[in-house]
Amino acid sequence: MRRAFVWLGLAMLGLSAPPAASAAADLEKVRVSIIPIGDVAPLFAAVQQGYFREVGLEIDTTPSAGGAAGIPGLVGGSFDIAYGNVVSALLAAQQGLDVKVIAAGTNVTDPKLDATGIFAKSDSGIKSGKDLEGKSIAVNTRNNVIWLYARAWVKTTGGDPERVTFKEVPFPQMEDALRQQRVDAAFMVPPFSIVAAQKGGLGKVGMPYSDVQPGVDVGLYVTTGKLLTTKPETVKKFVAALRKGVEWYNANLTNEALLTLISGYTKADVALLRLAPVPTAPSRTDMAQVRKTMELMIESKLIPAPLDLDKIVDPLAR
Repeated sequence: MRRAFVWLGLAMLGLSAPPAASAAADLEKVRVSIIPIGDVAPLFAAVQQGYFREVGLEIDTTPSAGGAAGIPGLVGGSFDIAYGNVVSALLAAQQGLDVKVIAAGTNVTDPKLDATGIFAKSDSGIKSGKDLEGKSIAVNTRNNVIWLYARAWVKTTGGDPERVTFKEVPFPQMEDALRQQRVDAAFMVPPFSIVAAQKGGLGKVGMPYSDVQPGVDVGLYVTTGKLLTTKPETVKKFVAALRKGVEWYNANLTNEALLTLISGYTKADVALLRLAPVPTAPSRTDMAQVRKTMELMIESKLIPAPLDLDKIVDPLAR
């Protein structure tokens, strides 16, 4: 499964000329678990713009189905850093795993730019959580942020989440699962939600993030407390370069170069990506939003009681 998603790899690694190759050999490799969705565009922007090389780092990425899948690899030593989400990070901490949040990833501050959503077939008659009782919703992984907010949306719109079946389907396969009626609805994220919406036959029936918790912090980057202690400078360099990637990303939201970058690692067509607005990316974690998500996790019985967030979210991330 392991492969570098850095599609501009040869140029980045300097394999075209001996001097650059020598320089590449001096770079410290950082293994990062990612989810191949629009959320990680700032990371790939930082790679493309050379921000990681500037601080002496080489980024080696490996795709996973979701944060819940990447964190075990992180704790097991397969990765140095993992892109995940607030729910996965807090759940891992509750389970006693050595995880530390080091950088923000994504948030949803403007409903007009929220391209995520619950999608269903246009002729399904599904318009609310009540309509989904006795039916199924595709989520990338169970007991994760997508699963949590899908359940919360069902409840918010009049349904009983206990009467809904949540099926694990990787993001790239959700559209096919929905069109082939293997699921009745799917909680999809960009770019897959954008691609699916433009093809017709499917409609967005709700926006769980915006409908349930406006301004929610969703994605983030985590490492282990051990690595943070043994290689603090490496982590600081990673965060600094990533934030430069966030700056470039936010400055190029309407730039064709950004859409080309996203298309490169997601394989989504640029022409389709052009049809939807691209949301800004945060540079800092919003602790108030993390607390709200924690409260929702307690309500859904993912964790039994509040956690000490100051021990989980490193000052680097704030």
